[in-house]
This record gives sequence, C-alpha cells and structure tokens, in this order.
Amino acid sequence: MTIKILKKEKNELEVDLGEADYSVAQVIAARLQETKGVEFAACKITHPVVGTPHLIVKTKTADPVKLVTKEIEEVKKEISEFKKQFSDIAK
Repeated sequence: MTIKILKKEKNELEVDLGEADYSVAQVIAARLQETKGVEFAACKITHPVVGTPHLIVKTKTADPVKLVTKEIEEVKKEISEFKKQFSDIAK
C-alpha cells in the first residue's frame, strides 16, 4: 500500500490512501467529524473504478496529522478488541 500526502498545511491535510479500501477512509473521516477541533473531515474518490481514496481533514487549530494518527490508533484498538471477542465466541 502506497500512501501519499497530497497537501499538508498547518490546519489542512489531504492524503491519497493508495490501494486502501474506500471504507477505511470513510471510517476515519466519520470519526474525525466527531472530534473536537475538526472543522471538516471527508473522503473522496476521483473515479469509482480506477480512483484511489483521499482523506481530507481541516481543523480549527489542532494539527491534522496528530488527529488522523490518533484516530487510526483508536480504530486499530477497536478492531483488535473485536477480533479477540469474535475469536472467543467463534470457538
């Protein structure tokens, strides 16, 4: 997976998520929309067949890189907990 930062400013970030599934960008954007200090968070895809998902974040004063990193860690933690619980009940 190749991730590229397309735009990185004090209060704005746009990341091309490369081969990542569009739903990954949707989950992160949805969580960021609920985060204090975030003005705008969304994902877009330039073309449904050949496009790659982009995550766009605009903040009031917070560092968007730190906020995205924090949300990714939170999602990873929740997925890990879900995986453990699922494994326990699927035995």
